[in-house]
Amino acid sequence: MERNMLIELWMAEGFLQADVNSQTMMEEIGINYLRILLQSSLFEETGSYGITYYKMHDLVHDLAESMSKSTKVINDWNTHIVDNGDQIRYLAIDSSGAREDREKLLESLSTSFHTLFIVNGDLSGDMLMKLKNLYVLNLSRARRTQELPVSIGKLIHLRYVNLSWSSISILPDSLCKLYNLQTLTLSGSNVKDLPKGMCNLISLRHLHYYIDYDEEFQMLREMGRLTCLQTLEFFSVGREKGRQIGELGCLKNLKGKLEIRNLELVKDKEGAKEAKLSEKANLFRLELKWAPDREGDNYNDEDVLDGLLPHPNLEELIIWNFMGNQFPRWLMNLPTTTTLPESTTTPPPKLARLAFNFCNRCRELLPLQNFTSLKELVIDECDGLTNLPGDLLHSCASLQKLQVSWCDNLVSFPLDLQQTPSLLELGLYCCPKLKTSMTPKGFGFLTSLRKLVIGPFSDDGDDHENSSIYNEFDWSGLISSS
Repeated sequence: MERNMLIELWMAEGFLQADVNSQTMMEEIGINYLRILLQSSLFEETGSYGITYYKMHDLVHDLAESMSKSTKVINDWNTHIVDNGDQIRYLAIDSSGAREDREKLLESLSTSFHTLFIVNGDLSGDMLMKLKNLYVLNLSRARRTQELPVSIGKLIHLRYVNLSWSSISILPDSLCKLYNLQTLTLSGSNVKDLPKGMCNLISLRHLHYYIDYDEEFQMLREMGRLTCLQTLEFFSVGREKGRQIGELGCLKNLKGKLEIRNLELVKDKEGAKEAKLSEKANLFRLELKWAPDREGDNYNDEDVLDGLLPHPNLEELIIWNFMGNQFPRWLMNLPTTTTLPESTTTPPPKLARLAFNFCNRCRELLPLQNFTSLKELVIDECDGLTNLPGDLLHSCASLQKLQVSWCDNLVSFPLDLQQTPSLLELGLYCCPKLKTSMTPKGFGFLTSLRKLVIGPFSDDGDDHENSSIYNEFDWSGLISSS
């Protein structure tokens, strides 16, 4: 299981209790438990597609199974009645059998168990109503129904609901009666609209929900009432009260990743400050998005971005469709006078990834100062840029990936590669006006480089791959390294 899912299940089962005296959250206690299990070799890490998962060693798993035989049952398509039904607490069912058989088993256990996993299956509303002691309900990958039964509202003890990758597209209003619900997982589901009353779920801590950009989509009204919320994957700014960016200001516990859309609807710097991003110490990745297509040319993007000053703990910042002429002082570390607090003059010191995408009005990027932790810089489809300074990365000795691509009007980028000795990947491509004489120099210093994508340039002719201009580059260091 993935770490957050594991901890959220522990939390739903009541295994984690917040420490009031030390103000330690349940999730932090869960992380400590996980660390102990790893150090004791009861758990081990495994990876897939860049995600870390945790599993039991085979011997530990066998031991756990032998100790839990009286409290759990995993049922396959050969449905059978369980003798010790009154002791069963955990139930996982394969859905390949008939629903009638499956629900017959459920009914025989309905008063005892509080964790139910149904693999690739669903439940009727009548059956769901009988599971009144349920804490955990996992209907992930359910393919046979599009609507979650209204009777879900009767399960007042539910703390964890997982509908990920299911065909369910409609959530009933009765879901909003689950005042103990801590985790709602909708990742990869067909849900496009959240019930209006979801702002009443005062215990909700983790909302795993993401849909691609849709200009018709409206965010849940009064999201700021969910003051326990830690996981919120995106927030789409609206015009009317209850959907404005100030709703984020009340969500003081947000952590992990956050994408903010429709920033063109934020009026000014003061409006942007209402999000209180500078107070959200547990956010490590922030995506800021303006609409891709906007009418007119009277943009306030510079003021808005200036007001979205993040907390110094931020590690990744990605900016989309920014139409200002320059980036704010807190990001570029420009010299300052005015009464401004010191924090506005320094970029987040832990920033490791910085990306600019479709920022077409930006005419220049000044040298990145004090970015000593930066490991990745991406500049993509920024047509307003004509020149990038040679000392752009003079303080970025830790940089491992640099990509400058699809900048149609970029003419020069005479970067001194001696400033970036740690580069593992370098991409400088699809910039049709870039001249060879004004490209980075000093490839011989990149002894750690493992991937290079470069060209074509404006003067290398039609036969790009065999162009003689590439002989002008100093490849000696690359050849000697590997």
